Amino acid sequence: MYVTRLISMNTASWPTWLRRVFLIMSLSGFLFGALRAAEPVGFVFKVFPSEQNPFAREIWAEIITPSQTNLKLPAFYVGKGRFSVRARAEEKGEYRLGAVTESIDGRSVPLDASVSGSSVKTVRKIEERSAIRLDPEQPSHFVFSSGNKFVPIGANLAWAPTSDRIGFYRKAFKAFSHANLNWARVWMAHWGGLNMEWLPEDMGKSPPPGTLDLRVANNWDKLLTLAGDTSVYLQVVLQHHGQYSSKVDTSWRDNPWNVANPGGFLMSPSDFFVSPEAIKLTRMKYRYVIARWGYSPSVLAWELFNEAHWSDAVRETHNDGAVALWHSQMAAFIRSIDHYGHLITTSMEDLQSPIYADMDYLQPHLYAPNLLAGVRRLGPAPATPLRPVFYGEAGDDHLPLSAEIKKTGIDIVPPVWASLTGQCPLPAQPWQGAQLMATGRLDELGAVARFLTATKLGQREGLVPFSPVVACADQIPLVLVGGQIWQERPAQEITVPLDGREILELANIPRIYVGAKESLDAGFSGQTTLHFDFPKPSTLSFHITETNSASGAIRISIDGVTSAERTWPERKPETLASSKPYTDVISVPILAGVHTVLVENPGSLGWFDLSQIDLGMDVPVLAATGQRDANFIAVWVWHRNGVFTPQATPPAQGTLMIGDVAPGTWRVTWWNTLDGIPDAATNVSHNGGVLRIATPPISRHAAVVLTRETP
Repeated sequence: MYVTRLISMNTASWPTWLRRVFLIMSLSGFLFGALRAAEPVGFVFKVFPSEQNPFAREIWAEIITPSQTNLKLPAFYVGKGRFSVRARAEEKGEYRLGAVTESIDGRSVPLDASVSGSSVKTVRKIEERSAIRLDPEQPSHFVFSSGNKFVPIGANLAWAPTSDRIGFYRKAFKAFSHANLNWARVWMAHWGGLNMEWLPEDMGKSPPPGTLDLRVANNWDKLLTLAGDTSVYLQVVLQHHGQYSSKVDTSWRDNPWNVANPGGFLMSPSDFFVSPEAIKLTRMKYRYVIARWGYSPSVLAWELFNEAHWSDAVRETHNDGAVALWHSQMAAFIRSIDHYGHLITTSMEDLQSPIYADMDYLQPHLYAPNLLAGVRRLGPAPATPLRPVFYGEAGDDHLPLSAEIKKTGIDIVPPVWASLTGQCPLPAQPWQGAQLMATGRLDELGAVARFLTATKLGQREGLVPFSPVVACADQIPLVLVGGQIWQERPAQEITVPLDGREILELANIPRIYVGAKESLDAGFSGQTTLHFDFPKPSTLSFHITETNSASGAIRISIDGVTSAERTWPERKPETLASSKPYTDVISVPILAGVHTVLVENPGSLGWFDLSQIDLGMDVPVLAATGQRDANFIAVWVWHRNGVFTPQATPPAQGTLMIGDVAPGTWRVTWWNTLDGIPDAATNVSHNGGVLRIATPPISRHAAVVLTRETP
C-alpha cells in the first residue's frame, strides 16, 4: 500500500520543516486515512415459531457467494420472531440465501424460511480491512491476513465514562485513528451498558437468565462499525473477574445469576465454571456473539475472561483445573462456529497456567510500583513460549506518585516506551485510555506508534534487551524500588550494578515479604538476596512503609551475619481503628567491596512492605535501556527525575556507552519521543568495541536508533 511505503521511508534525512509537516498530516489522518468498513452481507428471515427460547435456538443459514462457495453460518435472533445471518463481504457480485436448518438433539432439521426483503444481495463494495492472524513464520508475532506485520499499539477503553456510550466510542476511535493507534480493549461490562445479560440502572431491568437485551446488541453493532471505519481493532472481553469474585472488585451480589437474586441459580461465584446451567447459557451467549459479529475483521480477538486469577474459583477454592477446562471447552466451541477464525485469548497473571493452554496469545496485566522495570520483564516464562504475549493492561495503581501527578496523565506513556526494550517484542497497552484523551496526551502514545512503524522495532526477531551505562555529570541517589507487589514469585537472587544500569532483574525485587506458611506455600516471597560490589563504604537504608495487623519481623544480614533485626507486636482488633501499621527506616553500614545482603521475613505471621532501599550511592540522572542485535540498536533514555514530573525539569546531557558494538559505519537517529519526530540522521564510523554516543539535552525522555550501514 502507498501509505505503508510512505511511512516506512527514512524521514530522518528530511529537513525539520518537512518532518513537522509529515507529523501534522499524519495527525490529521491524511496519510493514515482509515478504510471505511464494508457492510456485512446480511439476510433476515422468519422460521416456524417454537415454544423454545429464541435465543437458545441453534439455527444455521447458508449463504452462497458470487464464486458459488457455500457458507454455513450460525444465525441469531433479532426480535419479533425474526432471525438474521451475516457474512463478510469478500467478493463483489450476488450473494444468495440458501438452506436454513436447525440443530435439534444432534440432528440438522430443515426449516422453511420466509425472507424479509430479497434473498439476493449485490455487493459492490468489498471488505478491504484485513483480519489479524498469528504469523506462521514468527509465531510470537501477529500479521494481517494480507501478510503484512501487525503490531498492536493503543490503550484500554474498557467502558465509557459517560452516559453517552456510543458517543464516547465514536470520539475515542476517531482520536485513536488520528494518533495512528490500532488497538483497543472493550469489556462487556454491565455498568458500561455493553453486557446483553445484565443492564445498568439507567437501562432498566436485566433480562431473565437465558435471554439477551437487543438494545445492547444494537449498540455493539454501532461500536464495531465505528471501529471498522477507523481501523481500530478490538479485543472484546466477554467476562470479567468482578462478576465471579466475592472479594476483588466484586459485583457478585448484584449478578443476575446469583441465587440470591430473582431467577438466579448459582450458589457461589466459583460455580460459574462448573454449573451445567451456567455453561449452557454461556455457550448460548457466545454463539450469539459469534453469529452476530463474527463477520467483522475489526475484532482482533475474543477475550474469554479478564483476570481469571481474581475469580473465586482460582483465588479462593483453587480450582484452577476447572477454570482451565472451561477455557479449553469455550475456546473449542467458539472455533467450531467462528467461520472467520478470530483469535482467542484470556488474561491471567501466571503465564505458565494451564488456563492459557488453548489460547492463541497470552495477556498478563501489570500494576507494579516500579513500572518502568516491570514492563520490561515477563513473569516466569510460559510453558509454550511460541505465542504472542504482551501486557494487555499496564497501570499506575502502585506507582509511588501523588494523586495530583497521576491526574495529569504524565506517567501513562513512559512505561510503553520502556516496554519496547524488554523481553516482549510487543508494546504494553496502557489501562487509562480515556484519561489519555481527557488530558490531551493521546498523541504521546501516537508518538510510540510512529516510532514503531518507522523503525519496525516490534517486528524484528532475535533482539536482545540490554542496559547501557550513561556517563553524566548530573547525579542522583541510587534507590531500589520494588519491581512487583503481591505477585507470586520465588525468592530472588540478584546482582545489582552500581553504575546506573537498569537490568531486567530489578523488576523481580519484591515489596511484600511474607513469613506465614500459607503465604509462602501460595508462592509469595519471603526473602531476597542482593549482591553488590561497593567502590567505597556506604550506608543502606531500608524503608518499611506498611505492615498488616499480625505480629511481624524483618531481618537484614550482610555476608551471612545479622546486621539488623526488628519485630513489632500484633495490633489487636479492638485497636485497629486507632493504631497505625509499623513503619521504620533501618540503616545498616556496609564496607567497600563485594558483599551479599539478605533481606528476609524470618517466619513471622505478619508481612511487611519494603518500599525502597537507598544504597547510599549516586548514579547518573539519565538512565537507558534498549534492544539490539549485530546490526540494529534501539535505546530509550529517560531523565530519572523528569520522566514523571508534570513540569519539565532542567535537561541533562550525557554519553551513551554501548559495549561490544561491531565495527562499521553506523547511522544514528535521535527521536523526539513526545512528538514522534526523528532528528536528522548522522553517520558514525566505528572501529569496534564501546561506541560512545552523545545525548541531546533530555528533560523527560528520548530515543535513539542505530543501524549498521556498512561493515
